[in-house]
Amino acid sequence: MEDEEQDPALRAALDLARAGDMAAVGPVLESYRARLSRMVLLRMDGRLKGRFDSSDVLQETYVEVAERLPRYLEDEKMPFFLWVRFLAGQKLLQFHRTHLGAEARTAEREVHISQRPGADSAPGASSLFVASAWLAESGRGTPSEAAAQGEEHARVQEALDGMSDMDREVLVLRHFEQLTNTEVATLLQITTQAASARYVRALTRLQSVVSDD
Repeated sequence: MEDEEQDPALRAALDLARAGDMAAVGPVLESYRARLSRMVLLRMDGRLKGRFDSSDVLQETYVEVAERLPRYLEDEKMPFFLWVRFLAGQKLLQFHRTHLGAEARTAEREVHISQRPGADSAPGASSLFVASAWLAESGRGTPSEAAAQGEEHARVQEALDGMSDMDREVLVLRHFEQLTNTEVATLLQITTQAASARYVRALTRLQSVVSDD
């Protein structure tokens, strides 16, 4: 996935929006839907599934993008996708607080994969869900089937919980959210070399757990 500075379609859309055609970013936002949906699903508290889904979060996110776009265009402090992802993360947090109410703090304690403080606004990804997604991706069936495998799932989750917070977050951002190395480095305020090294380390650790079967 190419960096935004090299994406002529995005730059053209933003130039049109800056000239007054705010609807020009619509196709760009739709191209982000799959990536943003994945982010929401990774970070949604399990108790809230069934009350709303990723499309509800993204619908409200896109409304907020439309409202804030003129201000963003005045000073593009971060790449456009990361800005939209930031708003989606904030919106997901609002959904958590609205639907969990007093349980929101309990939800925070149940999150195993945290983010570097101040680096992002999205809830942390659940190691339970990430382990399920990893096993499903490795040919263990659907995420729900992978979660039911018990011992193997527990070993993968233990490997995730044994990583540093930064390594886990880099793994989630690179492997599951499919952010580029440059996007991860920008988001977490680390060098691209550090982001790459952490990703390789975390990925190797999980691959070794599966290969031990």
